[in-house]
Amino acid sequence: MLSSTLVVLLLVSTFALSVGAATTSDAAISTLAIERVDTLSVDRTWSDISLIYQDEWHDPAEVDEEIELIHSTVPELVDIEVIGKSYLGRNITCVRITNEQNTEQKAKTQVNAHHHAREQITVELSLRFIIYLLNNYGEDETITEYVDTQEIFVIPTLNPDGLERVVNEEDYWLRKNLRPYDDDGDGLFDEDPWDDADGDGFVSGFDVYTKTGSGGEPEFSHTFYEGIDDDGDGLFNEDYIGLVDLNRNYATGWGSGSSSSDVRSQIYRGPTAFSEPETQAYRDWTSQHTFAMVYSLHSGINATFFPTNYYDNWYEGTLYYHVAQDFATMYPVGFNEIYDFTAQTSNGQYNKPQLASAPSGMWGAWMYVERGTALPITFEVYHNGSADDPSTYVDIVDNSTHLIQEWHEIFGYFTPDDAYIESLWQYYIPAFDYLLEMTPRLAATLGVASDATQQGEEMSLSVSINCLSPRLSTEDGIELRGGGGTLLHSWGALDGGESHTLPITITLPVNLNETGYILRLGNEYSGYTLFLLTSIPSDASPDLLLPAIIIVTLVAVVVVVYYVKVYSKTH
Repeated sequence: MLSSTLVVLLLVSTFALSVGAATTSDAAISTLAIERVDTLSVDRTWSDISLIYQDEWHDPAEVDEEIELIHSTVPELVDIEVIGKSYLGRNITCVRITNEQNTEQKAKTQVNAHHHAREQITVELSLRFIIYLLNNYGEDETITEYVDTQEIFVIPTLNPDGLERVVNEEDYWLRKNLRPYDDDGDGLFDEDPWDDADGDGFVSGFDVYTKTGSGGEPEFSHTFYEGIDDDGDGLFNEDYIGLVDLNRNYATGWGSGSSSSDVRSQIYRGPTAFSEPETQAYRDWTSQHTFAMVYSLHSGINATFFPTNYYDNWYEGTLYYHVAQDFATMYPVGFNEIYDFTAQTSNGQYNKPQLASAPSGMWGAWMYVERGTALPITFEVYHNGSADDPSTYVDIVDNSTHLIQEWHEIFGYFTPDDAYIESLWQYYIPAFDYLLEMTPRLAATLGVASDATQQGEEMSLSVSINCLSPRLSTEDGIELRGGGGTLLHSWGALDGGESHTLPITITLPVNLNETGYILRLGNEYSGYTLFLLTSIPSDASPDLLLPAIIIVTLVAVVVVVYYVKVYSKTH
């Protein structure tokens, strides 16, 4: 009797458990969760950084020394890469500033400096920009957000050979790179440069005018420079140092416009596009990256130049007009005094500066045409207006046929006295903040509108995306991709400041489980935001199991008791 009772109880209990398990299985409906994957900011452990050579001009070795110190002080945010070598073998170094804990593709921006040797103020501003970012990280919420969400690349000098000569040899006229050339064909190279013949510390330039016609009005003819006969051949300055204007050596429009085939010209373009190791290094490096907005720093005037097409019109007329207006809110009207933005031409193009002609092998047009950079700005950061005063020109010859004027204000024309470097940097901080603000990034959220857990099922998501740049679009369309790069959905490009909130339906490419599935939203210009999609058991499912087991077990006990009583009465 006892044995039979136990068998019955065992069978009923087993039935109860199986019913409970079946109940759980039937009731276990998966619930989807989606969460944005954010990278925490780096804990700041460093004190404010100062330059080793604070109030003086850096030569190439000192630039490298500063970069090494910066990298060793804040390795969490700073990475350095030698992107190539100059003609004489000096490093061309790029500094990347970003939160390196986030290894996902981020929005990218860039500052490059010093195409032209005599424009060494641009080197100083680029170094201070790096330090500005690091000293404000963890202290200023906006700068911290920029560094966390962008990769900010800075190339302090593209012409380190020229920097060496300008800083240490005080050759303030030098514009080009230092590839040697035998100008006079005597088998020697660079043996008869311009010299400070009178010992006043500067090489003067002499503008020659011819007087023609009945009125005898002077017409500019040419310029020659102070010098001596270094090689004793009876000629002066016939083999100067410096050859190629690096900002005429890019491929777009090379050989046309405001460039020259004359090796002695200050705008000599080189024998071929990208003939120089400096421009080759930049080309090869930047071809690995995608930028929407970039500054190339220059000096000699105060202006912001935008690239023009072969019809001498801005590539992006409306965008460039609005950006120029933004600069007008940061700097005095005189900053861009050569501009006239008051009207549109008949073909809808806004007026533009006439100092830059159609593409001539210059950096800006190449960045726009070949690299897809919508807003490459040639940013001219310094001009010594006092050097333009008529009093700085001294008449050396003034007769019936010629006028020759000496000008000796080259020192300080492209670069201020070193005592003013820091104040000039402070003046330009708003422009560098503007670069970071304009770089297109996305603010994005995803929500699950309908559940799907099995591969091939359709899932509904609610999507909200906003382009954070007030001016620049995301350039390319926005994509939602899954693991392995699977394209799940796409949209068109977002204009600056534009936002979309909308439902979408995707086909789930995998079976979800608790390990989750990564979704990537964005593009190469804006960077990507990551979301983790996971499937978890419903909270209601575990609650069904216990009541089911209890109920069925009680039924089993009742049945067993009943049979025991019946058995007792009959036996």
